[in-house]
Amino acid sequence: MFTTMTDELIRKAKDAGAAAENFRREMLAASDRRAEAVFALWAEGMPVRKIAEVIGVSPSVSQRLLEKARESRPRLPRREERVSYELHLAVAQKVREDPQPVLSKARTNLQRMASRTRGAHAHGWVAEWNTLVNGGDINRLVESMLGTDERGIDLRQMTPFAGVLSQEERLVAIHKAARAA
Repeated sequence: MFTTMTDELIRKAKDAGAAAENFRREMLAASDRRAEAVFALWAEGMPVRKIAEVIGVSPSVSQRLLEKARESRPRLPRREERVSYELHLAVAQKVREDPQPVLSKARTNLQRMASRTRGAHAHGWVAEWNTLVNGGDINRLVESMLGTDERGIDLRQMTPFAGVLSQEERLVAIHKAARAA
């Protein structure tokens, strides 16, 4: 038999546990973003020691962050597959941060693609992108756009995300693809 005080303590313990779990997830996501930023700096030509200096960590920490980002990439054999993957990885980050502008651009592009696409196979990819972009499940969209199977690679070849990344973001992604090999 619980008292009102016991019930209150149970609620506080559960709330604190949920807050701790949310904080843990945020810390992991921040660590991933930091590793990606280090990889981008390195891909743009900054030496590991300089990266360490400018972000205020030791060179070994900088090196570990770089390795973490590089090891998170799939082993794609062809350069164009790596470039496409890195471009979509950058788009995925934007989708997670602020989905509406990215999805709006994709919807506009999909309308254009649907009217210009020839062939049943290409129409199938447009239809699949339509389902993903309009399905409301951001996690499923990101998983599909970053898939390393044949389907994921093919989907990225007919992307509705043209115009989402700035020229600078595109160049960083291309440089990351070159250095990820």
